Amino acid sequence: MRTAVPRTAPAPPSRVDSLAVSAIGLDEQSALVKQLPVLGLFAVAVLLSLLVPTITVSSPPALLAATILILMTTAIAAVLTRLGASGPILILVPGLDFIVIGVLRFATGESASIFASLAILPVVWVAALDGRRHIVYAFFGVVIGLVIPFVLGSTLEDNPNEIARGFFSALAFGLAAAVVNDLARLAREHVADIRAREQLTVIELEQASAVQRALLPKPATGAGDYDLAGICIPSRTIGGDFFDWYDVAGGTAFTVGDVMGKGVGAGIIAATVRAVVRSARNHDDLSVALDRASECLASDLGDTAAFATLFHARLDADTGTVRYVDAGHGLSLHVRADGTWERLASRNLPVGIWTDEPWVTSELQLRPGDALVSCSDGILDLYDGTVESLRHVAAIAAAATEASTAIGRIRDLADVSDSSDDDVTVLIVKRSAN
Repeated sequence: MRTAVPRTAPAPPSRVDSLAVSAIGLDEQSALVKQLPVLGLFAVAVLLSLLVPTITVSSPPALLAATILILMTTAIAAVLTRLGASGPILILVPGLDFIVIGVLRFATGESASIFASLAILPVVWVAALDGRRHIVYAFFGVVIGLVIPFVLGSTLEDNPNEIARGFFSALAFGLAAAVVNDLARLAREHVADIRAREQLTVIELEQASAVQRALLPKPATGAGDYDLAGICIPSRTIGGDFFDWYDVAGGTAFTVGDVMGKGVGAGIIAATVRAVVRSARNHDDLSVALDRASECLASDLGDTAAFATLFHARLDADTGTVRYVDAGHGLSLHVRADGTWERLASRNLPVGIWTDEPWVTSELQLRPGDALVSCSDGILDLYDGTVESLRHVAAIAAAATEASTAIGRIRDLADVSDSSDDDVTVLIVKRSAN
């Protein structure tokens, strides 16, 4: 029989990693957020023009017009953002920015203006959009910004090299737009691949969670006057806790387990321990199940350094006697019909921790109206996190006439609580008061 080797997807190129975050982040920003850096640098340009003597303001009316136009463009960006607009209409904003930059250049010395580089912001904005056509849009946007001064009155006599300089600048910005567009495409592909893998992982986890839920015991048992109910609420999609019960000769066997750790690994180990314990259902000696579980964890799963706490018991339906082994669990209660209760002591180490000591079997008597409660430590987090919280669980079990009613109250408590970072598992065996 061949052993299947899991395939590992090749790692994506590292040069795309940081770009993916920035490019996708840019795309997901609103038009107003993209416009604010343009507005900010324009304001800096105006302040420099007014405060620095060596910067010429050749046309104050044009500077005022550019200021009004940038404010109008920002207002349009805000409206589009408020309306949730998307698609080609958003290019209107960087298109107006190119015009603003052209007017600003005309107002601050035309060919001598130091603010031509401001065009890089709308170039990146447009070029980062999906599609090669946006490279052309960015190129012509730069051309428009360079032509605006001539439309407003500049002449070639005053600027003999302006056409050549403008053509070269447009090519340079166009090349930058091509690079940005290509890198943004790679970033989108990279992020799309990551999202597809994440979606596959989510589907696999949901399927594993469904399997884990399917492993929970079915309601029907042959326990007669005894009512059994349980709940397992994992803190993640897959949990490391489990509870189980099944019919055996003369009564019912039941188990509560808590595997060290959380997540998928703990869930796999929990399913393994459950299956191993169940394999000893035909052995009346409780130690057989504990031996098998401990050997499995210590030998077969020894490299994982895994261990689990277990409460494993058998109920004699005729006498109400419960024989149990507590392997490092220590969170089981005998709740009497009169409301008094006691915590059952743990006399053994968890399964998976190698020891030569034999398993200690204890007994208790479930009388009419009594209940046996076993839970994982996640239940403590629903209260103050201390063992003293068990008194609340005992009170719930004592007040309920049926085990399912008590489990329902615990479920409601878990639903309204957001303080638990651990799996919450509870199993209750309730003897009828009649």
